[in-house]
This record gives sequence, C-alpha cells and structure tokens, in this order.
Amino acid sequence: MSDNEALPPGLPRLINDRYEIESLIGRGGMADVYLATDHVLSRKVAVKVLRPDTASNPMVVNRFRREAKAVAGLSHPNIVSVYDTGELPATDFHRDRLPFMVMEYVTGHTLKQVIASGDIDAAFAVHVTRGVCDALDHSHHNNVVHRDIKPANVMVTDAGHVKLMDFGIARAVDTSATMTQTAAVVGTAQYFSPEQARGEQVDFRSDIYSVGCLFYELMTQEPPFTGDSPVSVAYQHVGEIPSTLSDVKDGVDPIFDPIVSKVLSKERDDRFQTAGAFATALEDALNGIEFHDEQSAPSTYTLPIYGTHSETETSFIAQSAPHTSQHPVFAEEEAHGSERRHKSNRGLIILLTIIALLAVGIASFLVIRSIQTEAEKRAPVAVPKVLEMTEDDARAALRDATFQVRVEHEFSDDVEQDKATRTEPEEGAMASKDSTVTLFISDGSEQRTIPKDLANQSETAARDALREAGLEVGEVSRKNSATIPTDWVIGTTPEQGSKVKAGSEVDLILSTGEIPVPDLVGMTVEEANALFKDQGLEKLSLDSSAPHEESTKYPPGTIIRQTPGSPDTIEQGGTVAVVLAKAPPAPEPTEEPPPSESESPDSAESDDPTEDTSPTSDAPAPPSGNGPPDRTNPPRENGRGQ
Repeated sequence: MSDNEALPPGLPRLINDRYEIESLIGRGGMADVYLATDHVLSRKVAVKVLRPDTASNPMVVNRFRREAKAVAGLSHPNIVSVYDTGELPATDFHRDRLPFMVMEYVTGHTLKQVIASGDIDAAFAVHVTRGVCDALDHSHHNNVVHRDIKPANVMVTDAGHVKLMDFGIARAVDTSATMTQTAAVVGTAQYFSPEQARGEQVDFRSDIYSVGCLFYELMTQEPPFTGDSPVSVAYQHVGEIPSTLSDVKDGVDPIFDPIVSKVLSKERDDRFQTAGAFATALEDALNGIEFHDEQSAPSTYTLPIYGTHSETETSFIAQSAPHTSQHPVFAEEEAHGSERRHKSNRGLIILLTIIALLAVGIASFLVIRSIQTEAEKRAPVAVPKVLEMTEDDARAALRDATFQVRVEHEFSDDVEQDKATRTEPEEGAMASKDSTVTLFISDGSEQRTIPKDLANQSETAARDALREAGLEVGEVSRKNSATIPTDWVIGTTPEQGSKVKAGSEVDLILSTGEIPVPDLVGMTVEEANALFKDQGLEKLSLDSSAPHEESTKYPPGTIIRQTPGSPDTIEQGGTVAVVLAKAPPAPEPTEEPPPSESESPDSAESDDPTEDTSPTSDAPAPPSGNGPPDRTNPPRENGRGQ
C-alpha cells in the first residue's frame, strides 16, 4: 500500500499518534495485519486490526481481546510478542470501535508455506518442533492453553527462528482445576485432539497432541488423518490409530515411530505430560537414542495384614490335629499359634515403620529440593554479552537469560548502526531473574556526512537524502545557473561531503533556472557562440534574423545591439536576439567650384602654401607647388560627406 493508495475506509494512517501504517501484509479470518513504523521507538511493527465486518460480533471481539490478553502475559523468544493494544474510535464508515494490537514484526514464512515448498529433513522437523514445544512449555507454565496449534500459526524467520502466534482461541486455565471448560468444539480439525473432537474439556496435553500432528506432517508432508469433511476427520481422531511414519513415507527412520505413537495416544494420561518431554524424546531419536516408554501399569499387589491358608492346608491341619478342649495338645497348639501371630505382627510393624521412614525421607527430599529450586529461581544471573549483536539476537540472548528487555537508542562512533552497544546493568553484572535490562542500540556515529550527490537533484530528493542521513533542511536560497534546472540543487551550506553533527541543519541552494546574459556588442556571431560555449551557456541561442543596420562605429557583421541586454537574465533555453552592422553607402564624389572673378591669380598665389585653408580638418590638403589641383580626391565643402 503506497502513500498514494487509499487506506480502507475509517482506518487512519497514523494510529495513536505513533504507529504509521505502511502496507497490508496479511489477512486472517477476522482481522487484517499491516506493516507499520513505531515513531517512538523507531522500529517496524505489525498492527493487527479487527475488520469492520466482524467487529459487530461480540464473540469475535472477545476472541480478539482474549488473544491480546493471553499473549501480553507471555514473554518468550519463540512467541510473537504483543507490544500495545487499543481501540480505534467509531466513524461514519464503521459504527463499532475496532480493537487493534501492535505486535512484533517477524519476517519469514509460515510453516504451512515451508511444508508446501518441498521435502523437509528430520533435523529441521525436530528443530521446528523444539521451538514450538519451548513456546508451549512457557505458555503452559503461565496457565495458557493455545488450542489451535497448526502449521499456519507457526512462523520460521529468515534467520531460522521459530515463532508461535495466533492465540485467538487460547484460554487461561484455572489453577484450581486441571482442565478448561469449553462450550463448543474449537481448533482445526486436522490437528485437534480427541477430547476437542468430542467437545470435552481440554488441558495442556491437548496442545501436545496437536504438536504431534504437526510433527507428523513435517515428516510425511500430510497430517495423520484426512477426510472429506471436518466431521469425518474428527471421527478418525477419536477412534482410529494413525499409520506409522515409516509406513507412510519411505526413508523415515523407524526410531521416531514409538514417539509419535505415544504423543498421538487417545488417552491424555498415555501421552507425554509436557511439551518439553516430547521434544527431548525427538532430539534423542535424532541422535540415535531409542525411546522406551517407562510408564508402567499400576501394581495390583496388596500387602496382606493377616496371614491366610489354602483350603488344602486347612483341611490337612484339621485332619491331623483336631482342636478339642479334651485333647492334651490343644493348649500347646494355641500357644504356638499365638506366637506366630505375634511374630507376624512384629514384622508388619517393622515393615510399616520402614515405609513411614521412607515416606518421611522422600517428603523431606522433595521439600528440600523445592526450596533449592525456588532459591535457584530467585538466584541472580549474569547479564550476557550482546555487544555488536543485532537487536533481535540481543533480545533473544537476554530473554534466554530470563531477563525482560527494554530498548533505547544512542549514538556510537565504535558500533555500526542497528547493533547493540551496551546494556544496563552492564555485561557480566549479576541481576535478578525476570528483572528488566536496558538494551542500547546504536544509531551510528553522531558525526554525519552531508551526501556528496545532492547537486543536480530535485529539492524533494535532496530533502529525503538529508533526512536519511540524519540531518535537517535549513534555509533555502536561490542562485542563477546555466545548467541546473529550476528548483534543483546547485549546492549546500556547509559543502557537500563535509561532516556535521546528527540533526544539524543544512542550507540548500537551488537554481532559479535563469542565466545572466553576457555583453555581445562588438562580437561576430561566431565569437558570440564561442563565448556561450566557453561560459557553459550552450542552452542559449542567437537569433540574428533581424535586418542589419548601418554603422560607422562597428565593422560590418558585428553585433551592434542585443535583446535582452547585459546584465539582464534570461531563462535557460532562451534566445538572444541580435542586430548586426552593415557598411554605410560610399559617399558620391563632388567637383571643386571654379575661382570667382574677385579672386585674382595673384591673390591666390599670395597665399601661404603652408597655411591650412580648409574649413574642416577632414578636407584634404591642397597640392604643393603651382601645379593643377588633384581631381581624383577633390576637397569637400564645409565638411560634408560622412
């Protein structure tokens, strides 16, 4: 969803003045998931928003809120975290408030997509199952049953981490009762347990059965039971035994068969009692250790309190020694019987005493062990080293060490951007389990370099480049340029390539798109074009089509006038109109008038030949001597001519 694409009606682009919606990345049965940017913590998040067409259904709304509440109470590296929740107000487009939750953004593929892509080896199947089991152990420890374990609800990140998501039908288990009451069958038919199929109460072992179905499909690329309808699949879960893995697919090691047989037992008491036990059995099988079910049937032996005799023995005693008051041996037999009863009672007392002592010893051991376990839980642990890890890896390391994580950002000249710089408490310090450790992520060096390629870019592109470099745009000025288009960048202040502090303002110098016109008067057209080329004014052109004008000041073919003139400006690509000079017409020759009668030859000859007698300085000098005047260059009268 680009900036130009319309969002769904009623969905704001900025939620809670913090989360800016960028694009739609997924659709579910009741909600849409969008990629967004958290402007407070500068990180990518996934925002799950209930769709308006489902918001009017109270059951769907309660399920959505239940998911947010269930996951918000869980903090585990194999469970997609929930950061924030809220509700969008009702608008003209939807009458109901739309709940939303802000979750951890995970890049990767669902396990359903991974299974569809091809064969999966046993090592990968066990790795994925271990991740799901670890997540379930954590949720079960917090009394939350997922109830919808299936490949579509398991993500495998690009780094290979396993993430369990979608606790939409999860339920919190009452600690006073082992199982959760449900009024309807929930889950996905191919993966839910027999008790779910029968609509009975579910508990943690129902999730373990579903994980067994998931592992079965990882190994064989098909679930243990399939059918034409969910009802037929449910009947198979209740009454049929699935085929063994080695029978369904060639190449599967039969060592996994007894483990899958146990985890898919119809009776909950016959399954693994924890998800971790199931995963451990799979890992042992992967390493060649066969699984042996050590669960034994309850003993039917009952300790007798009094001795008994068989009918044969009783008959023999009665025939050989009848007890009568008259028989002389009667008293002796009675004494021996009394002695045997006393010996039997002493043995019983000794046995009961031993049993009591053993019970006390076992109880004491369990109490002491419980105290030790509680002490171990409360014992402080060392903060792990996370220097130069990515944010995701550093979070995982701290959470594996049982810490809660809070992220802050800081500048660092030594650690590259988006890598961990330090923690508070610092590395190696002892801190209580479940306490909060602050993780600092580098924003890069505080010294930022002004991009060197801003020149000849548009103003918008330059602003984006400066913002990407962690800088702000300051004042914007304009300057004439012969080559840079209008409103494109000529340069910056400080100069491009120089280093400044992060967040500093950089002034932009933009082109006006106009060119100062040079003075062309007195040049030929060729000289003017050469000047344009030398000064980088190729975008200007000359127009010399105007009629030439006579000029005595400039040689013919030179420019005597231009429009616009210098130092005016003209837009790039403009034309300078010029007028060229042409020679004036040649003057017509005139004859010298004859001398008047009042002038005698004597008076003419009396003139000093060296004296200047011309009325103007432009008149030619008279010939020397007494010869006739030069007719080829007659004198001009009164300076007329030019």
